[in-house]
Amino acid sequence: MDITVPCTFCKYFNRNDKGNMTCRAFPNGIPKEIQELKVIHDHVYEGDNGLVYVPLSRAVDYYEYFPMG
Repeated sequence: MDITVPCTFCKYFNRNDKGNMTCRAFPNGIPKEIQELKVIHDHVYEGDNGLVYVPLSRAVDYYEYFPMG
């Protein structure tokens, strides 16, 4: 089953690094815990350089489509 990772809705996600899950917070790779939705990255996570999930816009926000309840 394919799951859309919230990272793809984040303004920090690196859309130019095709095939790799990187962003400004995790330039060497987004941790599997975040990719697998075991950790919701809306709070500081070790190694995130102080950056957390910020939606591209209110119209393009993962949590508007898939609320985590």
